[in-house]
Amino acid sequence: MIENFYPVFAYLLGSTPFGLVLSNLFGDKKLRQSGSKNIGSTNVFRTQGKVLGILTFLLDFLKGFVIWFWIRTDNEIINLLVMAAPVIGHIFPVWLKFKGGKGIATYFGVLCALSPIVFFSIVIIWGTMFFITKISAVAGLISVATSIIIFNYTGTALCWNFINQLYVLIALVVLIIVRHRENIKQLMQRS
Repeated sequence: MIENFYPVFAYLLGSTPFGLVLSNLFGDKKLRQSGSKNIGSTNVFRTQGKVLGILTFLLDFLKGFVIWFWIRTDNEIINLLVMAAPVIGHIFPVWLKFKGGKGIATYFGVLCALSPIVFFSIVIIWGTMFFITKISAVAGLISVATSIIIFNYTGTALCWNFINQLYVLIALVVLIIVRHRENIKQLMQRS
């Protein structure tokens, strides 16, 4: 059936490196040699300017958000795979030899589609942490980790669907934290 290919499509959409595309079209075309050498919105913001950075964030966010509304089936396993695939695609894009971004913007998109209440809660947490620390990675990691707790306590029912969505979110958060290990090492050396 066609729905068996939905996770593949979601992964391929997640693999689209919008930061790289935008910097090649409108920036200095050296994104992967500049700053953190990452394709995500934070590095685009730092090296290519605010406009391209914001556009990259929005497009990476939409990779996670749009796919959840666009592809939904009666098969819960397919739905869970579709939920995870854009974030995995962003972090391990097939087009870039599986060396991609760190996944926070796309994770935020998935979370917003899944639970707007949780999303807006972590936006407040992100903003607060960024105001306090002035470090995007710290704000991102704390808000992503906190999303699991908030999602758990705002779940409407402990049904199979909710529990498995929680497990997928936990797996994605662990993956995002692992992807930020260099940032974490640098932050620990600073303190």
